[in-house]
Amino acid sequence: MQREKVREVNPHQKSESALVGEWSRFKKKSLSRLSKNTILHEYKIMRLFRVFTFILLIGLTVSSQSSAELVAEESGDEKWVVNFITENSVHAMVNGQVTHGDGLHVRLVKGHCDKGNLLTFVYTYSNHPEIEQLKGSYVTTKFNGGEVIVKVLYTSPFILGHRAIIDMGWGGIDELKEILSGENPLVIEYVVSDEVKITDYFDILQNSWSNDGVSDALDRAAEICGKL
Repeated sequence: MQREKVREVNPHQKSESALVGEWSRFKKKSLSRLSKNTILHEYKIMRLFRVFTFILLIGLTVSSQSSAELVAEESGDEKWVVNFITENSVHAMVNGQVTHGDGLHVRLVKGHCDKGNLLTFVYTYSNHPEIEQLKGSYVTTKFNGGEVIVKVLYTSPFILGHRAIIDMGWGGIDELKEILSGENPLVIEYVVSDEVKITDYFDILQNSWSNDGVSDALDRAAEICGKL
């Protein structure tokens, strides 16, 4: 008879196998718990994100509705309207008669609704190489027959040329009503002076505006300004 070989068992082999098995079971349980915790954490984050998104959308909707309620007027030719409403300001304005887009604006600022800033714009094709340096310059004009010094707030490229924003000064609402309700149309002419040869920068030196409805528009603008 052949003797069966007795397989010797390494006493450490069993404990090593047992250790591996225990580690494997521990790993599976840990991964299982980790997966559940991770899923639960991600779920909570998603819920918070959805709640935040919902609140944000509601806020934007309410804000849009509020703005829509305030912006109640559309621009109309030859008539003053209330437009360009922001969080901090509101404009009463009318389009230009010579250059349509160069309107005349009265800007009212939140917290100071009893006074307004008279502004206008000049669109020019004269691409003077130093036109942007006109910023901050004082320019002589004739406004409604009288000499008025205005300030160029800044100039910037616009369509095929440049556009300048002109600050004509500040005044109380009643004072502006009196000034703007005088002659019709309101006329401005930019004049060459010792300081600025404005003909080098502006190719159109005159504009005019209707004063139809200016007093009522200023009243409405002041009312809206008080609600900002």
